[in-house]
Amino acid sequence: MHKRLFPIAILTGTLIVTALIGYLISDRSEEPPVRILFENKGGKVIFSHQAHMASQDRDCGVCHHTSGKEPSPPQCTRCHVRKFDDAFITTHQDSLDQKQCATCHHPKSTIGNFSHENHADDYVADDCRACHHDESIEPEPQACSDCHGNDDDKAMPSLKKANHTRCASCHEEMYQEGIKGCRNCHTRETTPATPVASKACSSCHDEPVDQLIPTTTNAFHGQCMTCHEKQGAGPFGDEACGQCHMK
Repeated sequence: MHKRLFPIAILTGTLIVTALIGYLISDRSEEPPVRILFENKGGKVIFSHQAHMASQDRDCGVCHHTSGKEPSPPQCTRCHVRKFDDAFITTHQDSLDQKQCATCHHPKSTIGNFSHENHADDYVADDCRACHHDESIEPEPQACSDCHGNDDDKAMPSLKKANHTRCASCHEEMYQEGIKGCRNCHTRETTPATPVASKACSSCHDEPVDQLIPTTTNAFHGQCMTCHEKQGAGPFGDEACGQCHMK
């Protein structure tokens, strides 16, 4: 009797081990999905992931925020959520790979796109006082950071506030551009080799987090329709909703 049960026990144990391994292996090791179903108020969307991969020669970085041909980029919905609430703040730290943190929590940025030489020659015609304080505050123009630091108080505005206030007096259009306007002056630094502590978005940015990181709806609409319009193929525009959304 025991000999008859032995093969069954072996088979059962093998199946359990196989199932356990499958459960423990991260879903990031799986093959990319063929299709993805998005449920939303505007109507279900069946997204052909495989067809889009083929059209882009399997270059994930065309749509995902990755570089090169990374085979397993993070899912869009891991960062772009319906609502940025306390639940997301708590759970996203465990659902994302640590290497992805710098995608949003970039270490810092520089003003690499700002040219002091061009401003002196082209914009203010060598009149340094157009940007710097007059003689009553600084006898000779000097670096803003000589007086303005990171902290803001009544006696002395922070370096960020001082520069933004002064620059906005001439470049109002850049500030009307919102987040995109930052790129006119600032350049994000590459991720350092050693990990750095993540800071809240508000430590540098004035915009709400749902403007810094678009919600799922805004991210897909912006990414998909912009690409379709650029390629001149696929649905885009306000009248094309029915080509993706099913009632």
